Amino acid sequence: MATTTTAAAVAAPGRPATEPTAPGHPTLLPDLFAEQARRTPDALALVDGDTTVTYRQLAERSAQLAHHLISLGLGPEDIVAVGMRRGAELVTAFLAVLKAGAAYLPLDLQNPAQRLALMTEDARPAALLTHTGSAAPAGPAATVLLDDAATRAEIAAAPTADPRDTDRVRPLHPDHPAYVIYTSGSTGRPKGVVVTHRPLAAYLDYARGTYPSAARTTLLHSSVAFDMTVTTLYAPLTTGGTIRIGTLEEPGPSPALLKVTPSHMALLATLPPEAAPTEQLVVGGELLLSETVEAFRARHPRVTVLNEYGPTEATVGCCVHAVRPGEHLPPGAVAIGHPTWTSELRVLDEQLRHTDNGELYIAGGQLARGYLRRPALTAERFVADPYGPPGTRMYRTGDRVRRAPDGTLSFLGRLDGQVKIRGYRVELGEIESALLRHPAVSRTAVTVHRTGTGDTHLVAYVVPADAIAPAGPSPAPAGDELKAHLADTLPDYMVPSAFLTLDTLPLNANGKLETDRLPAPDFAAVTTYQAPETPEQVLLCDLFATFSGAAKAGLDDDFFALGGTSLGAAQVANKARRQGIRIGLQDIADHRTVRRLGEALVSH
Repeated sequence: MATTTTAAAVAAPGRPATEPTAPGHPTLLPDLFAEQARRTPDALALVDGDTTVTYRQLAERSAQLAHHLISLGLGPEDIVAVGMRRGAELVTAFLAVLKAGAAYLPLDLQNPAQRLALMTEDARPAALLTHTGSAAPAGPAATVLLDDAATRAEIAAAPTADPRDTDRVRPLHPDHPAYVIYTSGSTGRPKGVVVTHRPLAAYLDYARGTYPSAARTTLLHSSVAFDMTVTTLYAPLTTGGTIRIGTLEEPGPSPALLKVTPSHMALLATLPPEAAPTEQLVVGGELLLSETVEAFRARHPRVTVLNEYGPTEATVGCCVHAVRPGEHLPPGAVAIGHPTWTSELRVLDEQLRHTDNGELYIAGGQLARGYLRRPALTAERFVADPYGPPGTRMYRTGDRVRRAPDGTLSFLGRLDGQVKIRGYRVELGEIESALLRHPAVSRTAVTVHRTGTGDTHLVAYVVPADAIAPAGPSPAPAGDELKAHLADTLPDYMVPSAFLTLDTLPLNANGKLETDRLPAPDFAAVTTYQAPETPEQVLLCDLFATFSGAAKAGLDDDFFALGGTSLGAAQVANKARRQGIRIGLQDIADHRTVRRLGEALVSH
């Protein structure tokens, strides 16, 4: 019988000479930041366009807002929703919530209004931090408008010293929540993962040792509702680094550390060299292929690539594999490596016996509390640890892995209907549930189609509601109609690229879907061609077709539905900018068609 792989057995790369903080007495994030602000008060903490913020300024501003939140009765075990654009004020708000002792719920205002409302209804935040006219949903007991003159005056009058337990509504404990991140749910409703201060402190202990480049500069470029940003936010703020806030495509000094998904990594191959990090590139959120790494290393041979694995339930990252400059990388999927020194990884069979090829269970010091107000689901996924001390738990990942003789772990796939799209966890069942709410859909299945370049697309198969009626089938709902239906409740990364209508779904004798009998999507066939009219539209339509592989593209054709990928979108943006049309990858991801891109450019 194989032995369990634990942090004691296999050390993670970059482990410092000093031992991490004792499990019973972790130094919490607010204190870690306060210590750093005392050490380097005049160092730059944030750069947001033309705005710069020093550690002293960030410490004082976040302390004042924290005192204001406390005056509203907010503290440990309260949830504060934060709905703002990604910028310096957002970072201040996060730190203020943590200093007050409450937990922040980040709201990505690019998500559909119905989904944001569903999250806030489920989380029941005690307050919302936002600005006048934002898309953040109303409803919490207290809405704090940070651009309101009276509110700003009250905050400015608050103390600049950090609140202590004697100031808070109740003392802050390591097991109080720090943040809540919502992930996709198989039942059709997203679920909130409650991460407490203890595992957050444990992860930061690991990150500060493994990612020393965070003490210099990082780039905060992705949605803060995605826990990948925890690394680029708090690793630098607890080591004296500077966070630059922007996008991958914006010109600026190269960061020492950058954290991306594999889709972003492919994009870096098309951008100017200064978009890449100078020291460490951390990759997470999706399966990483060696071909993607080699394409990056061909242009940036001196950068260390670290493949970080970890579900939100295990606090950002619990396993890492370093690919150092000059190191040979075999073809195929890159290993996920060895556990962080605060995590224990167990590979178990269905009887919870150790094996070298089975389901991955995570134990140790980085586990979240569980799912917000979902005790049954929490009990199902966070189970008793038969190999740990009495009362300890381990998290069932649903991931199948293989362990090499040296303990290195490799990801082999999922054991359920969960996938990763653009780094986000997606439960296919949630998309199917949303499709079934359309009155013209009786049955549906959603699968993943992987292109030759490794990009993934969601494909929906739909059986119309009247397909089995005695009178015969009625016209099936069009893909555009279903796409609009889903866009009301799901973020864009969960909306399938293609919709195929079937008379019935292929099932086996046991009534289970046979995915290998589903027809492959033809992305070139989904075009609804409307001819471009202006020279700019003609150019963009030609670029859409060229980099999606479609025969042609019209004004209203969705680039990703045509078969376009993140890498292709970056190439469209680069070519367009050379012709004087100033668009970026995020513009294409947000607007997706030439017509909507043009409308957005005019509105700006």
